[in-house]
Amino acid sequence: MTYRNFIVLFKVLERNHLSLTRRIFLRTIKIYDRNDLIEISFDDIKKYHGYGAYMALGVGFRVIEAAFNALYGEEIPNREDISILSGHGGPGFRDVFEFVTRAKTRGTYIVDVNYPKAQYDPYRPTGYAYVFTKSNGESVEVLLKEDFLPPIFYDYLKKGREDSFTPEEYEHNERLKQELGNRAYEMPIEDLLIVNRLK
Repeated sequence: MTYRNFIVLFKVLERNHLSLTRRIFLRTIKIYDRNDLIEISFDDIKKYHGYGAYMALGVGFRVIEAAFNALYGEEIPNREDISILSGHGGPGFRDVFEFVTRAKTRGTYIVDVNYPKAQYDPYRPTGYAYVFTKSNGESVEVLLKEDFLPPIFYDYLKKGREDSFTPEEYEHNERLKQELGNRAYEMPIEDLLIVNRLK
């Protein structure tokens, strides 16, 4: 291969990589607020929540994608049509669901940490399970797969509640949350989540 051909090939590969990166990171969730169509990106949610519960932002975004696809298909939902039961009471999932659907503000967001599915945390009741329900009663259950979060993630959650991090553990936890959030956002949804139709 000549040097010129190598440069051409490199530029093609670089262009394809940038195109794929743009498709991944510019993906949006579409939803109506009354009659107004809104498109919400992962970056929008990060601006709203910040980076404190970054893993939950990535997973939560995908949970909404999966639930909307199962309940609405190609149709774009309206915020007023959606209620959510979350097995996880943390601020990351709450903020993702609130930012997209306004369910908490509308009084249609319920947390039940004892929900009997996806109870993976060995230290406390908390479910990585989410039920989305339409106003006509149709509902789906979305479960995070058990192998996504490593055991050390739950250890770090416990240390955070106890305020017992060493500086090194704190830094590693921050990196881990970002790695998990980005991985959740980018990976095939069927490798991340299980979707069950309930009604």
